[in-house]
Amino acid sequence: MQVQRTLQLLTVAAAFAAVAACSSYGRENNRPDNSVVAVQWDSGPLDQDYHRQRTEMDARHTQEISSPRADESSDQRTQRQTGENKDLERRYADAKTSHANVVPPAER
Repeated sequence: MQVQRTLQLLTVAAAFAAVAACSSYGRENNRPDNSVVAVQWDSGPLDQDYHRQRTEMDARHTQEISSPRADESSDQRTQRQTGENKDLERRYADAKTSHANVVPPAER
């Protein structure tokens, strides 16, 4: 009889402990000041736009090398194309930082 009463008391105590543990679970996360929101940005559209612009620019640069402009020396062309490359990379990095969907246009 003594063992049975001890088992009953232990069972009741365990039940109360389980209810108490479950009732407080997650309470802290329901308060607005402890809210955590996980959002993942999809860079796919930006990456596609970057690759499109990169492909167009590379094709134009190849065309300019094979058919140089009369008013531009080889060194001037190289400097201009290097600047265009750096500008595209900078605009892409800025767009990625701001989670944009497209690479902003070049300033002219």
